[in-house]
Amino acid sequence: MMNSFKRANNHLTHAQIINEYEDKVRALERDNERLNAYNKKVENAKYTLRIKISSLRKALKQKPDKIKQAQLELLLNIREELK
Repeated sequence: MMNSFKRANNHLTHAQIINEYEDKVRALERDNERLNAYNKKVENAKYTLRIKISSLRKALKQKPDKIKQAQLELLLNIREELK
């Protein structure tokens, strides 16, 4: 009788360990998906910044403008922060 309790207890412990492991794996997979989504957003933001910076530089070459110059400086600062 005691032997069957030990086996049942060992089996239960084994199942609990597997469940905990699977829960941790699922949590890591969710974290990984969130990080990948975040990285895509950052890459999209960097791409958008590059386009806007390029556009402002071209506009400033054609016609100097204090507001556009300030916008360019702000975007350059943001770009540095995203590196």
